[in-house]
Amino acid sequence: METIAKYAYQVYKRESFSKAAKDLYISQPSLSAAISRLENELGFRIFDRSTLPCSLTPEGRIYIESLEEIMESENNMRKRITAISDTDHGYITVGGSSFASYLILSEICDEFYKKHPKINVTLDIGNVGNHEFLLEKLDNHELDILVAYIDPRKKYTKYISEPFFEERLVIAMNKKMNGAEKLRHLALTRDEILTKSYYPDREIEDTSIFGDIEFLSFPRRSQTEQRMVKILGNYKTSHYEIQNARHSEMHYNLMSAGIGAVLTSSLAIAQKPYDENILFFMPKSEDSYRKVFLVYNYSSKNNPLIKSFINVAKSIYLKK
Repeated sequence: METIAKYAYQVYKRESFSKAAKDLYISQPSLSAAISRLENELGFRIFDRSTLPCSLTPEGRIYIESLEEIMESENNMRKRITAISDTDHGYITVGGSSFASYLILSEICDEFYKKHPKINVTLDIGNVGNHEFLLEKLDNHELDILVAYIDPRKKYTKYISEPFFEERLVIAMNKKMNGAEKLRHLALTRDEILTKSYYPDREIEDTSIFGDIEFLSFPRRSQTEQRMVKILGNYKTSHYEIQNARHSEMHYNLMSAGIGAVLTSSLAIAQKPYDENILFFMPKSEDSYRKVFLVYNYSSKNNPLIKSFINVAKSIYLKK
């Protein structure tokens, strides 16, 4: 940012020409003359000098907001350059709104910290917004890596999507639920699901057998709700509704209490301790497979910290 613009911003922050002049180590007449020259070049007044403290004109407000955008852009640039040139004192921001991001990042960050103990890591988890909103955060370099259920390469060429791992969506219910007992002979154990040691014919193709089971629903238009419809058809809903799709932990806890069945993931099941009261059923459906991607900008492909984070993540989950 140019020196004269920095002068104007300091006057704005201090709301005073005299205080700003002291901060800048120049005389007040020199500062006033410099700002006047800038205003003449711009064709409008930045400051209303008739008020105490000094205030912005409407045009000046736009000018200052534009300066702040430039400052933010320069700050992001410095962070990116630092990350590329210094793997000991860089920055990285990882984000996502997917349930997977809640479950996997602590383990990844643990290993990444061992490898890069001085790197500043920001986790932006639980973003409110759709996929386009999250991709926009990548575009603005507010995120370096996005954990997502989407592969944006199908629509955009400016992103790189690293296939991370694939999870299965599983039907889970407490065996004390109404209608659960008659399905018990079809259930899989937790170990069978996690080790994939069951026979393929144990997967359930006709999900109409769950017609009498009440399910905890997810918000309409959420990814999980859309998959529930594809897998279960017109399923029966319980009397409990959770508005926020990101609170899948609450869905699981309510299911464990016997309030309703739930469509959960093999990843979530792995995070939970063994519970003899929970029955698991594996639907035989292409929609029960869900891929997780690590997404980043093509322009960041040579960033060593991004490469390192992804390598750490893959080294953990390729073993599972």
